[in-house]
Amino acid sequence: MVCGDDIIIFSDKNITWPESTDNISELAWKRWYNRAIEESVKKIRKADTSIRKNPQAIFADAKCEHRIPIELPPIDRRRVHGICVTTGGEQAASSYFDDPDGTFMIMPFLRGKDHVDFTRPHHMPFCIGDVDPDGPFVHVFNMATLDVVMSEFDTITDFTKYLNARADIIRSGRLSFSPSETEMVANYLQTIGPDGEHRFPMTSDVRGAKFDSDMAIAFVQGEYACLVHSPEYQRREAANRTSYEWDRLIGFFTHHVLNGTQFRILDTDPTVELAERGLRIMAREDRVQRRALASAIIGARKALEEQKAGRLTRIAVTRDRSTNEKVAYVFLVLAGANSMEQESYRRVRAMILETYCLATLHDDCDIKLCVGIAVMAISEEGESEDLIAIPQQKWTPKDIEELSVARKNFDVLQKPLKLKTIPFHVHATSFPPDPAFEGMSRQQRRALERQRAKQQGRVR
Repeated sequence: MVCGDDIIIFSDKNITWPESTDNISELAWKRWYNRAIEESVKKIRKADTSIRKNPQAIFADAKCEHRIPIELPPIDRRRVHGICVTTGGEQAASSYFDDPDGTFMIMPFLRGKDHVDFTRPHHMPFCIGDVDPDGPFVHVFNMATLDVVMSEFDTITDFTKYLNARADIIRSGRLSFSPSETEMVANYLQTIGPDGEHRFPMTSDVRGAKFDSDMAIAFVQGEYACLVHSPEYQRREAANRTSYEWDRLIGFFTHHVLNGTQFRILDTDPTVELAERGLRIMAREDRVQRRALASAIIGARKALEEQKAGRLTRIAVTRDRSTNEKVAYVFLVLAGANSMEQESYRRVRAMILETYCLATLHDDCDIKLCVGIAVMAISEEGESEDLIAIPQQKWTPKDIEELSVARKNFDVLQKPLKLKTIPFHVHATSFPPDPAFEGMSRQQRRALERQRAKQQGRVR
């Protein structure tokens, strides 16, 4: 899996615990660890070496006939993550810790062979730290913890950000202990830096605490359970529902690309490479960005109905979450699908969409790529969406003249646009604020919080 500068290599193993789960011996742990985890570590390191030496030998099919249609990031910028998914030891772990969770504890002081060295102070089985300190960081999950991680960070950008932060805190020495992966997730989600991005807490976040450079933090059991039952988490879930329209569009376009059922537009035969250019940018949007982008599309479709208009367009200019390059999205809603032949309707819609995209690129040459998405009006029957992605180009006098004619013919952006980059992540956060606090001063918010705490019997 590749996302920007991040490469993720998976290895999964189902290894049955070698003895009765009532007998968690040193030998049983060593045997299970070597087969379930150490062998995966070796495979991940071998795969990383192979990618470095022969990046052309990566194929999308078992017969090795079709190379993956993407370029790998340069080695000097590349961040490789190994993910070892291991199953078979859950019941033994549950028995050992007398805890139904059955997942690994996180102990960063364990490095490499330390995991099977019972002479190490505080060593216990089913505790994981840095399993391959000399190679790419390998994250060890079982299916339960992987499900939590991938459900909470369900875009590739959110997922890789968590993996990067997780690898950093474990290897940095800033974390001493976490009782489970879910508590890692809870602490990451509940900590937001000045830039609006999630991160793990640091000792300096503890107000009034005296600490030195050697001090590390520890997480406690139960934080994730409290988080998922909190009003803040429920607001986050509600805010995310809109964003799933963006996911639906990605799935819709991908389905037709993989099945060869794309509609031919702009006199161009559809190819995987052409579609992948736009889909890659769409897929790199994180969950908060997807809320804003999906809201723009949904809002445009609703506005078209309310205004009883023939077409409506919205343009969003943002940054590629991987390269930080300027990217534009053009969302076009066009009525008329029920009054025209499908082929004529799709052809006209694609031409208008292309004109909007080219005009956007021409009016702001800092934009590196313009992704156009065209949809039908809500009130019309059927379903059809078009996707195009046009990179920035060197504008010749002929190009400018042709664009000028198209702008006039389709009445598109007759005046040059002054586009501003919209920092979506500044206006929206993963956890939306309580609407009850809207318009209140800081003192008023604190007074309301104290009142609520008293009502719940939790006086602060």
